[in-house]
Amino acid sequence: MPRGTMEPGAGDRPESAPGAGDRRESRQSDRRPVTGHDERALRRDRAFLLLWSGQSISLAGSQVTALALPLVAALTLSATAWDMGLLAACARAPYLVLGLPAGAWVDRLPRRPLLVTCALGQAAALSVVPLADVTGTLSVPLLCAVAFTAGAFAVFGDIGTLALVPLVVPPDRLTRAQGAFETSQSTAQIAGPAVAGWLVATFSAPVALLADALSFLVSAATLAGIRVRDTVDRGGGVLTGVRLVFGQRLLRRVTLCTATHMFWVSAFLAQLPLHLAREGLSPGRIGLTLAIGAAGGLVGALVAPRLGERAMPVAIAVAGLGAAGVVAHPLSIAVMWWGVQVYHVLQVPIRYRLTPPTLHGRVNAAIRTTVWGTAPLGALVGGVLAEASGLAPALVVSGAGAGLACLWLVVRR
Repeated sequence: MPRGTMEPGAGDRPESAPGAGDRRESRQSDRRPVTGHDERALRRDRAFLLLWSGQSISLAGSQVTALALPLVAALTLSATAWDMGLLAACARAPYLVLGLPAGAWVDRLPRRPLLVTCALGQAAALSVVPLADVTGTLSVPLLCAVAFTAGAFAVFGDIGTLALVPLVVPPDRLTRAQGAFETSQSTAQIAGPAVAGWLVATFSAPVALLADALSFLVSAATLAGIRVRDTVDRGGGVLTGVRLVFGQRLLRRVTLCTATHMFWVSAFLAQLPLHLAREGLSPGRIGLTLAIGAAGGLVGALVAPRLGERAMPVAIAVAGLGAAGVVAHPLSIAVMWWGVQVYHVLQVPIRYRLTPPTLHGRVNAAIRTTVWGTAPLGALVGGVLAEASGLAPALVVSGAGAGLACLWLVVRR
């Protein structure tokens, strides 16, 4: 899932001035390459190092929970298919329910204490599972409650972290900083499932969740050590961020591109495991294939800061081609994740640049709610396509849709 006060610039322009000014800023940002000096400066920045290290540890822990929590239901409680679907829905529901209100609260509260509270809240929620297992009170409804509670804290924590980044990282180093966060995300996706599998096999699924709880305690400690001049906005409503996002041409295009891409990638990912299994891959080879795919994302996160924002449409198109190419060879998924991570590294700093510091919470909430709100519908569409036309055609159509999302960035409106 992402400091000094943001300098005056694009974010201070009124919402009524999108268009040529947005494009001019994008070109100016594109002409400035990320240099070794930027990287060295970040490595010496104590506040950034504390935030990045804490988030990296917590990302790795969250990969453990992503596998361990469903395994608690499946192995410990012998959950039904309906139970598993309900558990997944409870984990994802907080963004749709709390996303926009969370943005307003993030802007009205000091962000660092809020993030510390969210990290401690997630640690406490996850610790309930092993405690309930020991006391014999573990149940599917309890797991669902834990998933929703941890997810609610995660919504505030995710939006709050994105809002804290431009307060810790100077504007000219935001792309490099985002690359560091995306590198951590890709690394966690590679190593996390293997660590989770080992913890579950060696101990148990409920005990494995303690690793994620511990990672959030570490994150809380690193956040507590950050000293930053916060910006708080007591005014403005929940929809302020929505109006800014969709009232500014460049930000609107990027958001709609990301949402369209997420819709089709969700359709793709919903059917990918079944496709790989029917192609005869063993569970071990499926895991290896997904790990190699995540490695492609790691490479993308590393090279993206040197490409510039003009590479964003190309990255989206490449990601779509990689997804569609899975029907020809499973390792094409590495190409998809390369494109996805290049795009993410480059698009997130745009919202930092075009958003006033006091509105980062609401803007990030509006974008996150718009983007992640398409994911459940995309997954359902993927299922409908697969039932109607077969797995391979559904994957190709989903990949094509994900790639064509780049049209939001290249077609002038």
